[in-house]
Amino acid sequence: MRRMALAVATAALLVTAGCSGMGGPDGGGFAANGGGSVGLAAGGAQDAHAFRENIDAGYVPQPTDMTAAGLYHDYYFDTGNGSCDRTFCPSASPAVSRDPLSNETEYFTTVGLNSGISQAAFERPKLNLVVVVDTSSSMSNEMRRYYYDGDEGTPSDGNPETVRKMQAAKQAVTAMTARLNASDRVGIVAYDDSARVVQELQRVDETGQARLTDRVDSLRADGGTNLDAGMQTAVEMAKRRADPESDRATRIVYVTDAMPNTGQTDERALEERLGGHAANGIHSTFVGVGVDFNSGLVEQLNAVEGANHYTVRSAEAFRERMDEGFQYMVTPLVFDLRVQVQSDGMDVARVHGTPDANATSGEVMHVNTLFPSRREGNRTEGSVTLVELEPTGDGPKRATLVATYRTRDGERHRTTRTVDLRDREPEFFATTGVRKAVALARYAELGRSWAAYERRKAAGRGPTTPAEGDGIPALTATGGSEWEQRSLDLQVSPVYRARFDRFADYFAREKQALGAERMERDLEIVRTLANGTWSGAPTVTPGEPGEGVA
Repeated sequence: MRRMALAVATAALLVTAGCSGMGGPDGGGFAANGGGSVGLAAGGAQDAHAFRENIDAGYVPQPTDMTAAGLYHDYYFDTGNGSCDRTFCPSASPAVSRDPLSNETEYFTTVGLNSGISQAAFERPKLNLVVVVDTSSSMSNEMRRYYYDGDEGTPSDGNPETVRKMQAAKQAVTAMTARLNASDRVGIVAYDDSARVVQELQRVDETGQARLTDRVDSLRADGGTNLDAGMQTAVEMAKRRADPESDRATRIVYVTDAMPNTGQTDERALEERLGGHAANGIHSTFVGVGVDFNSGLVEQLNAVEGANHYTVRSAEAFRERMDEGFQYMVTPLVFDLRVQVQSDGMDVARVHGTPDANATSGEVMHVNTLFPSRREGNRTEGSVTLVELEPTGDGPKRATLVATYRTRDGERHRTTRTVDLRDREPEFFATTGVRKAVALARYAELGRSWAAYERRKAAGRGPTTPAEGDGIPALTATGGSEWEQRSLDLQVSPVYRARFDRFADYFAREKQALGAERMERDLEIVRTLANGTWSGAPTVTPGEPGEGVA
């Protein structure tokens, strides 16, 4: 996974102006033009709702709830793209900026994940869609509480109208199936201790939306959580209707809180299983439900080709997302992006905005999937990744990159470009897109590091600041599965209170400079954590500031 992360990120370096490459247009089954096009975005997390919702509910999030990749999907970016006549046209926007906490000079470049596919010409293929619904006992719990805290599904406020996870899951399934066409096929599988077929895979016009809705509404939560059984049953269903000559795409959508406790629960085994499905043209989406959704497990599964995941903040918000975004969720466009880096003056220090945010080394990098994304004027949703570069010795700040990738039609394509970051001083941003990407990446790193720090302390692992949240022990149910989570009450240690306090000033300046009102919700989170203004927060004196955002 570490190698995959750098692949998309270093693709950001491919082009310094424009986006033409070696060879002609790559086709890929769509009409291409330079205007009114869709964007592209990396697979993996498609939002950062779980991070925000945990804080709002009074809990410390999982470190994996906050990734730059997910956060980028919540924003729109000016990618600095030129004309494009290909499925994939990476563009680059460099930046030089000082870290707001350490004051060290940092070098960046974004990728604009551009596409020449026009919005008018874009059309998803017909679908074989299998929806797998978690109906285990934990799905009976309230959306804003942790099931394994021992509340046995009782709403915290005593209000019978409080939304439970099972209710939200059924509403999410209804929102997805409502976006299907008459000729699409849909099937439904439910699982608890074992799996069962709720609706065989058949055309929507043969089943009828009313019957689909009735069968979804009939689902009830009880029993254990055998995710593996649900996977196997869904794949068997999909294979029974497989047609090698068909142009249908096959996708399995898992609606779950991702806390398996029976059957196969090892994430590597599950990842290998999903990888085998993808190799046979069966791709996966996870839709996470509840504040205790285990993003740690799903983050591992995002390495699989064609995989992505969303979280349900509310039924209405998810329905709005599906109104425009369903066709993008199920239609991966670019696969197997590989980049070779040749430079004697710059190293890749860190990567932000890919399914794996860890830094990577080596000359050959790889990322599995890019999906189409929505546009808003001249800006595109989530269509950037960010590379942090580090000068080496006295060599020139230059890099030559050779990228290859595969489009949906199976054709491979190649592009070579050179990046030059000489003679730049802070604060320099080539576009508003790279400025926003840098600010959000710093926010993601700070939030992820804080959550890891607090969870390490709570688990008795010491107060040292972990990097990237690696090796952070989960707070699990006593005697239960490693995925059965308990909550950690919201807290901010003095060292992080001071960091958030200093970061709030920086983030507010960037919001104003960018004119980005959407940043206000995350600015309020930063201020809340800096000021200790949530209910029950202790009064403390901030300690010494830390050394940098991470």
